[in-house]
Amino acid sequence: MRASRKNLYEINIWPGFVDVLGTLLIVTIFTVLISAVTQIYFNDQLEVKRGEISSLDSQITSLANQLNLLDIEKKKIDKKFAKLTLEYKGLDKQKNKLDESLSKSQYNLKVKDKELSQIIDERSGLLSKIQKQNAELKDLSETKEKNNLEIFELNRNVEKLNKRLSELSKLLISAEEEDKKNKVKIENLGKKLNQALAGKLQELSEYQSIFFKKIKKALGDRTDIKVQGDRFIFPSEIFFESGSDIIQIEGIEKLSEIAKSLKEISEKIPNKIDWVLRIDGHTDRIPIFNEKFNSNWHLSSSRAINIVKLLIENGISPNRLVAAGFGEYSPLVNEENDDAYKKNRRIEIKLTRR
Repeated sequence: MRASRKNLYEINIWPGFVDVLGTLLIVTIFTVLISAVTQIYFNDQLEVKRGEISSLDSQITSLANQLNLLDIEKKKIDKKFAKLTLEYKGLDKQKNKLDESLSKSQYNLKVKDKELSQIIDERSGLLSKIQKQNAELKDLSETKEKNNLEIFELNRNVEKLNKRLSELSKLLISAEEEDKKNKVKIENLGKKLNQALAGKLQELSEYQSIFFKKIKKALGDRTDIKVQGDRFIFPSEIFFESGSDIIQIEGIEKLSEIAKSLKEISEKIPNKIDWVLRIDGHTDRIPIFNEKFNSNWHLSSSRAINIVKLLIENGISPNRLVAAGFGEYSPLVNEENDDAYKKNRRIEIKLTRR
């Protein structure tokens, strides 16, 4: 009883295990078979593809060889084409030349045709003229006698004109002699006028020398102030700073001395001498352009005008003063260096006639 109960509760797993193993074995065998079949199939396909690839390789090799041959042929064709191109250009040039010569020939032919037609027209015209002239010759023979009479009258008139021309030539000779006498008179008048002018200048030169002496004495032994001919030359730096038209203190003093000397001289100069004191401003060639001056001409003129204003303030009559600006256009030294620039920057003062 106990043994039957024990067998009842015990489980026998061996048959199930055998079934599982059998199932696994069948699946494994099936898988191996499928793999083998698949491998055989792929091997066959691989062989087929290899055959195709080798066939393609041979085709590619053949095509490459053909391509090389075509490339060689292409190069030969290119060379032939280049030669043909050059030949074509030469032929084209020849064609252009032939076209030009043909056009010229056609033009010349047209001209010749026109000339030929003109010659034919002229020939017909000449024939008609000859016929007319033959008819006119008869009339000319009749009028010849009349013309001979007219020629005789004309010869008489020519003789009369020759006599009149001889009379006119005598009158012309006498007029030329009179003109020579008048020229001599004019030359004498010119000499007298020059002598009179020289006398006037001599009158003023006496007062110029006195004025120069007084100015030299007032200025002292300055080496930078020079006398050249009939004028004083002052460096611009005495009166003005660079680029300015405002007179400095030293310049005011010098101009006051000049004004004082000029007033003394002006009292001695006779009223018949029309004199003026001329102030000329000069600059160097370095261009100036600032808010006040847009050129060296403007600067030099403004400096001369300010000096004139200062002399008027010191008692010089305005009608005895002249201001002029020359800019850089009247240099003393035609050189391009600092020393030349310094010499060309100057104020010139000159006592002269109006």
